[in-house]
Amino acid sequence: MRPLRDPELSGHKEKKANSRLKQIEKEYTQKLAKSSQIIAELQTTISSLKEESSRQQLAAERRLQDVVQKFEDEKQQLIRDNDRAIKVLQEELENRSNQVRCAEKKLQHRELESQEQITYIQQEYETKFKGLMPASLRQELEDTISSLKSQVNFLQKRASILQEELMAYQGRR
Repeated sequence: MRPLRDPELSGHKEKKANSRLKQIEKEYTQKLAKSSQIIAELQTTISSLKEESSRQQLAAERRLQDVVQKFEDEKQQLIRDNDRAIKVLQEELENRSNQVRCAEKKLQHRELESQEQITYIQQEYETKFKGLMPASLRQELEDTISSLKSQVNFLQKRASILQEELMAYQGRR
């Protein structure tokens, strides 16, 4: 046979169990509330961090755009400076080329003047020494003069050809 249960003892155990259950439920409710609060705080923190990250990313993108724009502006300035420098150098080259052409013309003019002076002096001496020189010496001198004239003509033609080549070369540049 079974022993009978004591109803008072049984009721006391039930109350104790109920009390314990209520205490456990209260603890879990408190833990749940605390966890919910922590979760809410963490969500707020996450939201704040996302906003801050977004602001920082926008600021970084703006700084990057500023740097890119600055480098582009500097690049354009360097291109403009380079173009100006090239133009100045081209103008200087043109001026120097003009100076060279002018100097060559002056030189050619002086060469012609010198040739004319030589011819005049030669004619003057020929008339003075015509009667003083033996015929053979005079013939030898006339041959030398003739040879020198042909050499001068050859050199003038050569100078003219070289001048044309120089002008053609400068025209190609």
